Amino acid sequence: MELANHKILIVGASSGIGKASAIDLAKKGAKLVLIARSEDKLKEVLESCEGSGHSYFAVDVKDEKELEAAISSSAKETGEPFTGFVYSAGQEGTIPLKFVKSDFLTDILQVNTIPALLITKILQKKGNFSSEGGSIVFISSVMGSLGQPAKAAYCMSKGALVTASKALALELASKRIRVNCISPGMVTTEMSSKILDSISEESIKEIKKMHPLGIGEVEDVVNGITFLISDKSKWITGIDLLIDGGYSAQ
Repeated sequence: MELANHKILIVGASSGIGKASAIDLAKKGAKLVLIARSEDKLKEVLESCEGSGHSYFAVDVKDEKELEAAISSSAKETGEPFTGFVYSAGQEGTIPLKFVKSDFLTDILQVNTIPALLITKILQKKGNFSSEGGSIVFISSVMGSLGQPAKAAYCMSKGALVTASKALALELASKRIRVNCISPGMVTTEMSSKILDSISEESIKEIKKMHPLGIGEVEDVVNGITFLISDKSKWITGIDLLIDGGYSAQ
């Protein structure tokens, strides 16, 4: 199978892109370690994953000590280091600048950005990541390179992932660890559905117009994740793969 002998950490695995990527990567033979806050949701995802040897940890991404304990114990107790890492945790934030407070800025960075770097750091500890290298994929957003009113904080947090991935791609290249970003446009997930439910029909039409190929499906992004995690992308690092239905072409 395409990802046999791969052990992949997926953070933000309880819903949306993280959940869908877990199901797809398991189907292709990978062994998974899933992290998210909700134990009940993680159990549901695990039940949907083919294969055996998968595990999960119910941990808040803001808790660095718990993250390190979970990741290191998974690698050391099984004797199987990770070969891949997908960071898919995130929170949306639409607030006009005049209402933004420093706590909100800190909070969005502590979910969307900072843990991706801290987990990458944890994976560099002895025995946690394969000595033969592997792949790291951060899920950013088309908003990481484009702007939209009332989304300054969200754009900041996602743009930081893109530029951090490029720096890490250079820093970790000597270890043969590839680091890339995927920047999706709007795809149908629980988060996007909540956003669409909270706005007017006129606003929904405008969002659809922004995507020449229409709003995407989560599988469109998962295909990109699977490619970048697999050995088929062994000569690709430091890129931001835009999967946005033409949003950024305008």
